[in-house]
Amino acid sequence: MGFILLFLAYMIPTEPMIENARASIDIFKIEGAFAQNIHGYQSTTLDNYTDALMLRHALYNGEESVLQKSMRVYCYGYKDGETTDSAQRLIDWLEGREGYERTDYARYWHGYLTVLKPLLYLFDYGDIRGILKFTGLALLIWICVFLEKIHMSRFIPAFVAAMACMEFHTIGMSMQYTWVFIISMSFSIYILKKTQGIKKKQVTSLLFLVIGMTTSYFDFLTYPLFTLGIPLLFWTICMKGTENEARLLLLAVKNSIYWAMGYVGMWVEKWILCTILTGENLFADAVHSVMIRSGSNVSGKNIGYWDVVYKNIMVIAKYPYALAVLVAAVIIFFVCGTKCTSGFSKEAFLTYLYIGALPFGWYMISVNHSYIHSFMTYKSLSITVFALLCAWGEMKCLIKAQIKTD
Repeated sequence: MGFILLFLAYMIPTEPMIENARASIDIFKIEGAFAQNIHGYQSTTLDNYTDALMLRHALYNGEESVLQKSMRVYCYGYKDGETTDSAQRLIDWLEGREGYERTDYARYWHGYLTVLKPLLYLFDYGDIRGILKFTGLALLIWICVFLEKIHMSRFIPAFVAAMACMEFHTIGMSMQYTWVFIISMSFSIYILKKTQGIKKKQVTSLLFLVIGMTTSYFDFLTYPLFTLGIPLLFWTICMKGTENEARLLLLAVKNSIYWAMGYVGMWVEKWILCTILTGENLFADAVHSVMIRSGSNVSGKNIGYWDVVYKNIMVIAKYPYALAVLVAAVIIFFVCGTKCTSGFSKEAFLTYLYIGALPFGWYMISVNHSYIHSFMTYKSLSITVFALLCAWGEMKCLIKAQIKTD
């Protein structure tokens, strides 16, 4: 299915896309590759570098077959060493600079092209930013409405604080950040809507397998754990008080494993499919890239695990984020604590702590990537914020129960 969607996307004419991209050149000229909405706040960094690369992939109009292009994912670039900035390469090509060469990026699915190409056919980059930003906001509001609808509004402060900490307003402004967010929110809404239907453990495991596969298909290696952590937290919230509550932690671990199987398996499927259909062995390049991103070498310097953790935490260690968490904690303690209808759950509390620890496990297996790209990988810590505030809510229920006992 993923291959078919890409195949169809590559059949869309590129001429209107190129014209719309030309109309967007000034955005990249003014903002550059890594603009910060708030100076000094890495968390507000826009990844125009990768957005430009995505556009270059979408605009490629070579003579290769549709099959070849959908598998190899080509773009035009310059290898003369004069232009190392992806945004500048896009500008140069759109303005007609000579000397460009064909390059490819075959180890990823680049599933985002199934959405980007149709959008770019109709709209310019600025319009697409607005559409994606509105979509992200609509999904966030939708979740808050559903939490109220199913009488779980006590979790809204924790959720909103987590979204504030991951700089929600950058969603849409960078396509690079948006795909993971939309996937996470969409499946979270599905879980909230189908609360009764997902209580069979077999269904939930398969659901997280699909989430992992979808993430691998669309994501360009940003903060993919977000599509596991946030839906898993909503799943935990929904499962509390059910017959499976006693095995909540075990089932959460199982769902995490299924997500990982889907995420890694989908990647490997691309490597196999590309190797078979194009006749070029992709495994050597893919494995080499995985080793680099998971390794500890950064520009010739050996980086330790705690260096990565520290660098990611420091991105979020700003007064506004601390204030957002503090306000949410106070609201949960003094307002939402009165809604502990199902009482304290030890299993839910431990499950929240487990989910909150997931980002630190991710940093352990992606040292190089999480250190270099901390301006976006820190967003996974929003999972920790949400989980710890949920655990704090459980503690409030325990305190309330003890007060009643006394």
